[in-house]
Amino acid sequence: MKFISRIASLLLLGSLTLSPAFAQQQQDGAGRPRGGAGFMGMGSAVHGTVTAIDGGSFTIKTEDGTSYKIATGPNTRIMKDRQPIKATDVHAGDVIMTGGEVDEQAHTVGAAFLAVLDAEQVARMKQMQADFGKTWTAGKITAIKDLTLTVERPDKKTQTITVDENTSFRKHRDSITLADIKVGDTISARGASPSGNFVASELTVLDPNRRPGGPGGQGTGSGQTSAPQQ
Repeated sequence: MKFISRIASLLLLGSLTLSPAFAQQQQDGAGRPRGGAGFMGMGSAVHGTVTAIDGGSFTIKTEDGTSYKIATGPNTRIMKDRQPIKATDVHAGDVIMTGGEVDEQAHTVGAAFLAVLDAEQVARMKQMQADFGKTWTAGKITAIKDLTLTVERPDKKTQTITVDENTSFRKHRDSITLADIKVGDTISARGASPSGNFVASELTVLDPNRRPGGPGGQGTGSGQTSAPQQ
């Protein structure tokens, strides 16, 4: 469940960072994206409820009860409702999503970004978690046979994805074909699971080394993503 929660967090973050102002802030002086989370890293995004505040540092508790210490600084991008805010605008009881340099052993995050979620966004993330493997999925391709792709998901489970003439294929912003997809590619897919068999309506090849907007799949450094539509 922890891994699914991380994926949902990263994909929701992708939809939140579509703000032009935030996207511009995510680039350095040379126009390169800075900070952020690689999609398949899964350790680079954390979400939870703020339980304590100490200046620019926050303690949050995740859904599984784990506490993380979140450190922000002058380069941390903080937002709410897709607009930049200050650390002082974050309050105890807020649900936040954050990522950057995550130390899973010490349970600390050197935050590159921090987003305060509203009730609708929290509900959306929970729904995404519930729908993982049913209406959307993600993972690394381990086998391709005819129209069936086998992927290893970040939760280490194996899932098969069927494609057909109605499936659209993309890599970043470009349309591709099934022939362009190889074993070892990292993908995300949207679709449905009639009779338990996942049939993809859209399949996107991801670059796990891209930074936001990489989480949803079509990261370009301009904050664009392809998070599952709700």
